[in-house]
Amino acid sequence: MTLAELAVTMMILGIVLTIIFGVLFSVQRSWGREQDRSTNNDQARLAVEELDREIRSGNLLYDPQSTDITQNPTGDASGMQLVIYTQTNATTRNPGNRCVQWKVTTATDATKPDSLQRRDWSSTDPVNTVGGWRIIAEDVVNNDAAKNGLGTTLPAFTLDHTQSSFGDRIIKIDILVNHNPSSGKTVEILDSVTGRNTEFGYPNTVCNVVPPG
Repeated sequence: MTLAELAVTMMILGIVLTIIFGVLFSVQRSWGREQDRSTNNDQARLAVEELDREIRSGNLLYDPQSTDITQNPTGDASGMQLVIYTQTNATTRNPGNRCVQWKVTTATDATKPDSLQRRDWSSTDPVNTVGGWRIIAEDVVNNDAAKNGLGTTLPAFTLDHTQSSFGDRIIKIDILVNHNPSSGKTVEILDSVTGRNTEFGYPNTVCNVVPPG
């Protein structure tokens, strides 16, 4: 084999290897995007399922975009926190009716990702019965403008005042999830959940005391 023939062979081999590695890289990148999209969908579904179940059994829904403590005991009008008085699983909880709080957090470091978190407590003794924050879903980016693709924050919770016949018992949920902003678009799930028509007889201050933390 002459030097010229060897050079041509090496050039052809280089072209073939470049094509093969290009295809492999493209397949790997597509697979990674699908994995991220699947993760986004799973986390968004977890968040909405948890919220839907609790809110449907809610006796009292506080306005997450009000600074009035009688409407929003967190005092945070951003729509990133929600407090309700609910009787979900009332037969197994003691006491059965509980105050439940959710919040959308922003990542502070790699070990604490953007997330939707939840805790609950007894309305009669909030400080001594409050549980720790529990992560319901990770990569919830409503409060992270750098990751959600909107360039701004988006309220996760809104109390619908437009349907007067429902008596302020409809919570609109808008959840944004993005596990890896560099590999795909943000997944958004919208839901509208109606609480129980049993708020009458319950004081509208039943969960006004929110434990610290």
